[in-house]
Amino acid sequence: MRRSRLSFSNDDLVFLINTLMPNTTDYQRMIRVLREDEEILEGMLADEKVLHKLLDEPSFNLLRVSPALFFRVLLARVKLDLERQPWTLERTSRLSMILFDSPQVVELLSNKEVQDYLAALLVSFVRVNSFSTTVRVRSGVWRRVRFSDFDIDSLLRYGNALEESQRFPAYKRIADICLFTLGIFSPPKSSQEAPLALLNAGLRMALRRSREDYIAQGGTFYRLASQHRDAADEKLADVLALLSEKIALAAKPLTVMSAKYLAPFRDQVFLQ
Repeated sequence: MRRSRLSFSNDDLVFLINTLMPNTTDYQRMIRVLREDEEILEGMLADEKVLHKLLDEPSFNLLRVSPALFFRVLLARVKLDLERQPWTLERTSRLSMILFDSPQVVELLSNKEVQDYLAALLVSFVRVNSFSTTVRVRSGVWRRVRFSDFDIDSLLRYGNALEESQRFPAYKRIADICLFTLGIFSPPKSSQEAPLALLNAGLRMALRRSREDYIAQGGTFYRLASQHRDAADEKLADVLALLSEKIALAAKPLTVMSAKYLAPFRDQVFLQ
């Protein structure tokens, strides 16, 4: 059985069991079955009863299950939605366009590594974290600087202070912010440019807070992350390389999720 990068707690599995098999008494046996049989687990995650149970009282149920389970259920539902609908809606500041790309989105989302990655990405944005570290300002001068993991400029300054061998987390997080923003917040097609710190002299890029630039920036940093030696060590090289080429497509299921299921309480879920 392929092991997901996200693990569900026993409480998560009991939630599924109680929702779909309320007469069950042998919880230990059922928990063991769900941990050993991915096909059964995937079927339960996609069951409409589970979705309704979670969304009927989202604030309460988010305290009962892990974010990992919550987002895997939503991704499973979005995949079913897109299988039934051949088109997706792409909005710009002036108009909305219908694109008949659902089959391509479904194919991407059928990749279990992509599905796991998207779920883990969403979990990582439930909380915003900040950290501080000492960086060298110039020879013999060091300063303690604070960084945020939801601020691209901040992460680029942080990455600029590191040796190349240490930059994998910064590359990956910058790309993740771009994909998350594209999918969950759907930035406008064009907007004012903003200056961007450089990671190295050879990488001269600027982040313009627009859809096109998030796509370009995210694709570039997913490629950099996929080529870093740490990506192979963490068995992420293939999925990061795929996302570098298909970041706009990968944002589509997140956009559907945000608009259809998260809109009423999105601010309660993310960036706390």
